[in-house]
Amino acid sequence: MAETEPKNITPSTDGDRVLGVVNYVLILLGVPTSGILMLVALIFAYIRLDQSTGWVRTHFIYQIRTVWGGLAFAIAGWLTIWIFGLGALIWLVGAVWVIVRGAVGLIRLVDGRGHHDPRAFLF
Repeated sequence: MAETEPKNITPSTDGDRVLGVVNYVLILLGVPTSGILMLVALIFAYIRLDQSTGWVRTHFIYQIRTVWGGLAFAIAGWLTIWIFGLGALIWLVGAVWVIVRGAVGLIRLVDGRGHHDPRAFLF
């Protein structure tokens, strides 16, 4: 019997799309849950980032940037909460930013479109 070498099987685009949708839902639900679910989405995105290709990969990069950006807003808000409530305003802006990015990303993923520049700060 001849031994066969295992083939490098790349994950299906459909499987990555499903995980991408799950990640966007976790990101959107992470806003009212103090970001705990966003950290789960971050872990999933980092795990699949190297295995995914093409336009689906841009979504994982976009999700990673969204979670890290949300964390930056949270830290900035926490550090400035004592300055006349400035931190609360920063938290509000950060929450809106995460929600809009999550919604835009989810819509693009469902439509089968990638991101032009997934590392951009805006949408």
